[in-house]
Amino acid sequence: MGVVPVDPLTQLVELLRPRALLWKHMVGQGDWAWGFPADSGVIFGRVVSGCCRFQLPGTAEQSLEPGDCVLLTEPPAWILRGGAGDAAVVAFEDLPTATASPEPDRSDDDPDQVRVVGGHFEFDSVNKELLTAFLPPVVHIPSRGSGDGGRLAGVLAMIDAEASAVRPGQQAVLSRLLEIVLIELLRTPEMLPSQQRGMLTGLTDPQIASALRAFHADIRRSWSVASLSAEARMSRSVFSQRFTSLIGQPPMTYALHWRMAVACDALRFSGRSLDEIALAAGYGSASAFSTAFTRTVGRPPVRFARDSGGVRSEGY
Repeated sequence: MGVVPVDPLTQLVELLRPRALLWKHMVGQGDWAWGFPADSGVIFGRVVSGCCRFQLPGTAEQSLEPGDCVLLTEPPAWILRGGAGDAAVVAFEDLPTATASPEPDRSDDDPDQVRVVGGHFEFDSVNKELLTAFLPPVVHIPSRGSGDGGRLAGVLAMIDAEASAVRPGQQAVLSRLLEIVLIELLRTPEMLPSQQRGMLTGLTDPQIASALRAFHADIRRSWSVASLSAEARMSRSVFSQRFTSLIGQPPMTYALHWRMAVACDALRFSGRSLDEIALAAGYGSASAFSTAFTRTVGRPPVRFARDSGGVRSEGY
């Protein structure tokens, strides 16, 4: 059997190296306001029952109803509120465990009770800039917008069910379900703001998607605007214009930055020699690769590997 090419989104997730961590199954009663600290990762919240509001600094409150989801990318300190809204803000980490955890005798029919499942994604720092390039600061998905029959709605329902009971392996299951939520959000561009640009937007255009899939399937190839536009079955000028409009950067700039991201990951984790990494990134020699890497990343490959704690290999 032949090797199945890795698609662009799978490569993106692999480079981000997400690690999903479950917060808690949070329960708020009456009037309350919880303050959460700034975070360098991505926060995920799903309202299981009741209504509440979240607020980022300098913005208006946004209401969350049962079934609503919110994804916050590298948020500053933020607040989650319930009830009338006049409660003093209490730091979430200072709350007694019982206040923010499931209670055996809770009533799902209590209109003053709010239950929220919270998750936290951490990403490896090597290619963390890809995170802000593909996710906006706030994604708010109303329950009515996720589609009752969609995959995302199904995964969210599984999270609700899993988080509502104490079962063996619960944290492992919830972590994997949260990772699926992240992937579903990434591959559902209509969930993202209309002005969002990048690979995900490009993949919604059949012709640009053809060029992207061809490039990602073989980044070692000596790609040019001409060869990429041929994959898209478009003229070079029209292809370049549409690619830049959808992706947010010209074709060869995108190719360069992606190759550098792949190289950064390899320098950090693979333990391969500089010659091997150069070849995998589409360069004919280690010297040509080193020049391009230093110019783009700002540090020579050897120094980058050392500074990032990369796996050592002969040839560094």
